[in-house]
Amino acid sequence: MQKYVRFYRYQKYARLAHLVERLIDVEKAAGSNPASRTRKIWMILFYFFVLILCLIVCVLLVLFYVAQIVAAFTTDAPFVPIPQETVEKIIEHLKLTNDSVLYDLGCGDGRILKRAAEKYPSLKAVGIEIAFVPYLFAQWKTRKNKNIKIRRENIFTANVSDATHIFFYLFPEVPKKLLPILKTKCKPDTRIVSCDFEDKQSEPTEIIELNPLAKRGKKLIVYTI
Repeated sequence: MQKYVRFYRYQKYARLAHLVERLIDVEKAAGSNPASRTRKIWMILFYFFVLILCLIVCVLLVLFYVAQIVAAFTTDAPFVPIPQETVEKIIEHLKLTNDSVLYDLGCGDGRILKRAAEKYPSLKAVGIEIAFVPYLFAQWKTRKNKNIKIRRENIFTANVSDATHIFFYLFPEVPKKLLPILKTKCKPDTRIVSCDFEDKQSEPTEIIELNPLAKRGKKLIVYTI
């Protein structure tokens, strides 16, 4: 009986070895085929390209978050995009016209300027942004809008004397420092709109509630010079 069991096992292993040999032969035959070899090269190049692309994306993400951390300590606001549905309400309450000169102080990726320029094609729009990464985003996003200029400057020293409208969404303590400076630079009747944060020492013209339950873009505080 043991003899038959050993024979059966031998046959089983022999069949498996034969199958492995056939697979090796098939692989060798495929390797000797020029078309198959070309496909392999293209597949290797494709996977290499995907790997490089993933590495580039990872590096860009790391650089973006590092820039955000640096901006939090070196500028007056990190790049925090305003929700798109809030952008429309901001444009509405800015009360712009085609003759307006709009400044966005700390413009981020320029979405407020871009939407304003789309709605009022003859308007002049200027974005002031000191942080390098958002500045590049804004330059790229508004590259097709001839009436938008993005300037890499400090919001406290930028020349805004020709502004008819000013918008900003900055750190809570910034409006208290910024508004007195704007009052000395801007002409009478300039409309200034701050998102979420107000200067307790200045009397607002109006406070517009947008969405009290939202994390960003809860209200607009309007000042008139």
